[in-house]
Amino acid sequence: MIPTPRRKAIVEQHLYSVWDDRDPDSMDELCTDDFVMHDPMGDRDLDRAKGMLREVIDGTPDVEFTIEDLIASGDRVVVRYTLEGTNEAPSFLTDQPTGLHWRSPGITVYRFEGEEIAEQWNAFDYLGTMRQLGLIPSEADADTTGDAGAEA
Repeated sequence: MIPTPRRKAIVEQHLYSVWDDRDPDSMDELCTDDFVMHDPMGDRDLDRAKGMLREVIDGTPDVEFTIEDLIASGDRVVVRYTLEGTNEAPSFLTDQPTGLHWRSPGITVYRFEGEEIAEQWNAFDYLGTMRQLGLIPSEADADTTGDAGAEA
């Protein structure tokens, strides 16, 4: 097994290459051929994972990825992060740009095989993001329209 600092460095390299350098194709060098991204919106192989990331980057040109915590143990690295930006073009969640800024938290667990990322499990706040983009009403919006409860 590779040392913990090396696994953490590989994950950091992956995240900064994808988000700061806007280069999902950098995953080709860091991930196994049979890599799988497990996500609440569906599992993806390497090509489909890169496609999803491209859609987010293309739709949110000012996207910023901030690592809040980076923890490693055994063959796993866990990242707690914040992702934010302005939806200025069609993206992963939008067919039409909303022009709205969003900021959402997430946690991802990476599993290594040797020095490569073999799997990742995402727990991202899609609901909060969709509310911020105006794609679904927030709880406050539902309460103000009177749709929150039924009459007897």
